[in-house]
Amino acid sequence: MLKLSTLALAIAGSLVIATTETVHALNLTNSSFETGDFSGWTNIGQATVEDSGFGVAPTNGNYQAVLETLSLDTGASANQLESFLELYKGSLTSLGAVEGSAIKQTITVNAGDSFSFDWNFLSDDFQNSDYNDFAFFSLTNVTELANTFSPTVFSFSRLSNQTEYQKYTYNFQVAGTYTLGFGVADVGDDTVNSALLVDNLKLYHIPQTIPEPASISGICIAIGLGFGLKNKNGKSNS
Repeated sequence: MLKLSTLALAIAGSLVIATTETVHALNLTNSSFETGDFSGWTNIGQATVEDSGFGVAPTNGNYQAVLETLSLDTGASANQLESFLELYKGSLTSLGAVEGSAIKQTITVNAGDSFSFDWNFLSDDFQNSDYNDFAFFSLTNVTELANTFSPTVFSFSRLSNQTEYQKYTYNFQVAGTYTLGFGVADVGDDTVNSALLVDNLKLYHIPQTIPEPASISGICIAIGLGFGLKNKNGKSNS
């Protein structure tokens, strides 16, 4: 025989109706660079939008962002990159950065929102800590994605080695307006090329599942009914 307390819980569980909101995408301008340019973005240095003719296929659509570090083409010092990306002074220079390229976009998020993107780091540089070029993304701080020790796969592009595309996901803990940036930096010199490829950016809002008020009332009634029946049953057996 089913115990009354168990019955009450079963009734309560059947009355829980979660909100029907689902994960949905938030506005992120030109998130896969399918305009064929940097519409919605601001760029500095050697930044281009390329198709698969670059030698690496985009992960979403026909285009991808390509940031490189050839000094004759970038002309953006590490100090200029810090200012451009609205980073604290020394955020890049303290890591040995000499110059590089970057793109940015302003985004507004809620706490709990999730952001993801695909990235691929390529380099002609040797695995040398004195010339350890790196790729990064930034919000309030710099997060390194890869450096010259990371690429292990041959590349058919104009750079020799690559990490291949990988996915990165970031969860926002604090609501607000942020400067989202992506960049690649030369370390130690400005003569050997490294590059960051970016594609398939997504920004999602993931709502919390909260029982509706009517459901909460139903739970209380069901539990109360269960205790009432239990007490009544106890008296009849005495």
